[in-house]
Amino acid sequence: DSFFFVICKIEIYNMLFWTSAAYVAAKTEAMRSAEAKLIDMARRFGSEQEKFDQGTGADCYDMTLMDTEIPSSVLPLRNHQNEKEHLIMHGIHVKRNINIKNNDNNDTLSSPSSPPLVMVHGYMNGALYFYRNLLGLANHFQSVFSLDLMGWGLSSRPKFYLKDDTVETAENLFVESLEEWRRKNKVEKMILAGHSMGGYLSVAYCERYPERVDRLVLLSPVGVPHQSEEDRSKALTTASWSRWFLFSFFRQMWSAGSTPGSVMRTLPEGKGRELVEAYIDRRLPAISAPDEKDALSEYLYTNSVLPPSGEYGLQPILNPGAFAKKPTIFRIPNLKVKNVSFLYGAHDWMDEQGGIDVQRICHERKQNGETTPDIEVYKIENAGHLLMLENWKGFNEALMQTGTGQAVKISGETTTSKFPSVRNNSVERKENLAASEETPPASSGVRVSA
Repeated sequence: DSFFFVICKIEIYNMLFWTSAAYVAAKTEAMRSAEAKLIDMARRFGSEQEKFDQGTGADCYDMTLMDTEIPSSVLPLRNHQNEKEHLIMHGIHVKRNINIKNNDNNDTLSSPSSPPLVMVHGYMNGALYFYRNLLGLANHFQSVFSLDLMGWGLSSRPKFYLKDDTVETAENLFVESLEEWRRKNKVEKMILAGHSMGGYLSVAYCERYPERVDRLVLLSPVGVPHQSEEDRSKALTTASWSRWFLFSFFRQMWSAGSTPGSVMRTLPEGKGRELVEAYIDRRLPAISAPDEKDALSEYLYTNSVLPPSGEYGLQPILNPGAFAKKPTIFRIPNLKVKNVSFLYGAHDWMDEQGGIDVQRICHERKQNGETTPDIEVYKIENAGHLLMLENWKGFNEALMQTGTGQAVKISGETTTSKFPSVRNNSVERKENLAASEETPPASSGVRVSA
């Protein structure tokens, strides 16, 4: 307990510094600078994809940063009920300003009347985490939006004082700000894609506003499987002493309200930056260019040390170990959205069995005559949880197919496969799928570049 008391004292002391106007202004400007560098990176990756799409270069895209006013009155915050008080939801809008032609038949790949793609990031991330993907995806969707969720990135960071401590209220902070963003930008319907925590929140959005979502794409989503108290107890009793100690320590930190950001803010800046750089080296070996690593490191570091807000949504929604208090395995089958797809990395720490179990439940309900979403589960090779960065071409092609319902080929070898559809009320686990993945039927996979 004394350790956590010291941590809290350090954070309170630092709060006086990192919430000062001068500090916030400096770090906000640093994040804007990092964002601008990642936008330049987006053009670089867009130019690379143009080699395969036979376009005219990255300059044929309009990339617009946008700040949308969100009335604080629509959010379940205790201290923001003034109708005239507005917060900001930040994001980027990417649109191709000329028609792109299909290499095979010269047909336009996206229709002006088709829904735009709206992407929401995961925990401790931001809109520009999709920098490798933005321009390539804009070739195949009417337009692409990537947003900073409320309390993250360059969106407003209101103090996270909710009206109550329920899961629903914590979800509603993000759901209602997204809905107000949609309304203000006159997006009648969207293809919604959410990564990790953003995937969980996208499910919550679809529960409340299904008529606004054409398709839902869950990118290695958190919170799908259910873990019972018995399962939790068994996991602890069978764990080694060292694993038990680490989990107990982590659980105490979790219960005390500590977040990765709060830990980062207790560290000297040099040490914090060193940790972020080590994280990128360890988790994202696909990023090797020094200028790209520097831009991403600055973006992630400043995102974590700016005043805390959205990061405190973690404890109300998840239990320690990233299991949701309201698992989406029981919620997705009830959605009124026709098509739901899961994308996982082949080396993902997020278990794709959650998506497969949702597929099984929906199949069984359909067999009983119930209306439930059509579920597809895909695996992207050469990728883990951060699949949009680790294999950006594979990610783009899989998202194009799941988002539009049409197979789109970029180039190269097979790096994405679709798990076989459920048959006879059963689903095979990953270890039993090797034979079918080696020779998939023509309709059961997408082919993606490495």
